[in-house]
Amino acid sequence: MLDTKAPLLSVVLCTYNDERYIAKTINSVLSQSFSDFEFIIWNDGSTDRTEEIIKSFADKRIKYYFHSNTGLGTALALACKEARGKYIARIDGDDLCLPYRFEKEIGFLDSHPDYVLVSSSVLYIDESDNIIGRSFPWTWNCCQKRQRSVVHPAAMYRRAAYNSTKGYISILGCEDRVLWSELIKIGKFYNIEQPLIKYRLLGTSLSHGYDSTSTYATMLEIMRKKICNDEELSENDIILHNQLYEYAKKSKVQEVSYAYVKTPEEKFFSIIKPICGEHLATKFICTIKNLYCLLRYHN
Repeated sequence: MLDTKAPLLSVVLCTYNDERYIAKTINSVLSQSFSDFEFIIWNDGSTDRTEEIIKSFADKRIKYYFHSNTGLGTALALACKEARGKYIARIDGDDLCLPYRFEKEIGFLDSHPDYVLVSSSVLYIDESDNIIGRSFPWTWNCCQKRQRSVVHPAAMYRRAAYNSTKGYISILGCEDRVLWSELIKIGKFYNIEQPLIKYRLLGTSLSHGYDSTSTYATMLEIMRKKICNDEELSENDIILHNQLYEYAKKSKVQEVSYAYVKTPEEKFFSIIKPICGEHLATKFICTIKNLYCLLRYHN
């Protein structure tokens, strides 16, 4: 007899050629302290051993789909159509959920009905899973309206709110920013100060592979802002954006090892953490960042 009861949470993972990391990612989801979820794994046309590795897991919560390669935006749109949960949580094929992530995020959304999205700070890891840094995001909603700092694979949002937007679109490189620009009009955002995922930084990503001051990069950012701000999506704008993305991708500099540089917040955190503890040090730095945002953008 088929189980027709919808789970509280739908976890959406879109993957493409993640054979090196996908097993660890799947295990980090299946071992969560919160267990009432379906796990939608959308294989976006992988040509390596990704499918073989996914199929080696026998957990009944996994719903596996294979589709020819479309790009992340389209893949996410298709995967989210399969979601049945009240909430949708994202994770990428090379990142890791900390064990209490879903419990923390669901607890926040359940107790804050005026919020449509929750994310968190993250621990940055390298290709060998070594922790090399962490983030200190904006946490107040008033700052999110100005400086949205939502880490996509750490995000959880209400499916009803998602369905009231255009959802993910077939855009390359900023599918999350377009969705956030619509969701922020519906309800509030919050970033939990505590890291809830390990976010992998690799030197092969586009953002680390080309000069951000180049003409292509500048034009790409202009198009991204236009698409996020426009009330109606223009197919021509999406086509132009994707062409610029491909040009920028082709203009990548020679690949080198990615060297992580700690932020001023991280350096200050390392100084005050031994004095007041991790929790208070984190809260202090995030509060200072929020106050700075309010002062900078005060009208």
